[in-house]
Amino acid sequence: MSRSTQTKNRLMNVLGLMVYAFFLSLPLFPTTSFAEDTWTLKKDENGIKVYYRERADGYTEFRGITIIRSSLSSFVALFQDLKTMPTWVDRTISAVNLKQVSDTEAYVHIINDMPWPFKDREVVIHTIIEQDPLNLSVNIRGTDDKNQVPLKSDYVRTHKVKSHWLFSPLQDGTVEVLFQGYGDAGGNMSSKLLHWFVNLALWESPYNTLQGMRAIIHQEKYQHQTFPFIQEPDLPSPTLK
Repeated sequence: MSRSTQTKNRLMNVLGLMVYAFFLSLPLFPTTSFAEDTWTLKKDENGIKVYYRERADGYTEFRGITIIRSSLSSFVALFQDLKTMPTWVDRTISAVNLKQVSDTEAYVHIINDMPWPFKDREVVIHTIIEQDPLNLSVNIRGTDDKNQVPLKSDYVRTHKVKSHWLFSPLQDGTVEVLFQGYGDAGGNMSSKLLHWFVNLALWESPYNTLQGMRAIIHQEKYQHQTFPFIQEPDLPSPTLK
């Protein structure tokens, strides 16, 4: 294999920018319905669909969707189990709680693995958990906060991280899981050439993350959790499959 081909293959491994920044990163997104957005289906496999679109600001944004039979509280419990995050969130090395503001608000420091020759990325995410009182959907949103910790020379800081997790209960007892986001990985990857390579593999990281979530969410330690700030829909208890 030629040196140029090897370099290209390494660059192709640079997965979706935002996903590296983590599960918890979540912003407020436009209220435009999915049908009204211009999204292109990138992958449809194993019950997971991943779409992407080009934003007006030049970033490529992803959206991953799947259906999982579980309680709403189980997803919150999974997200709060930071030590387990590297086992299911793609390319995540560690996630550490820097500051717990309340039961539903925190600052989390995340380190994301990057392929050689790039440095690993790090970001601090300000996360907020909210529930819609009408449809009971749970929204985990957040933004990057560069002022929480000084940057270490071992890492490159991820910029402009925006992502969004939405858990919407359905009538049959299942939950629609939506994971959406974009970001700037910083460093050399912010160049137009490398940004193009990043976008080529944009589907892979949200797909792997949603697949990882489906593999772990049914563990008893998540299924048996309840939270005073989360109301479950008035449906029969979920039957695990």
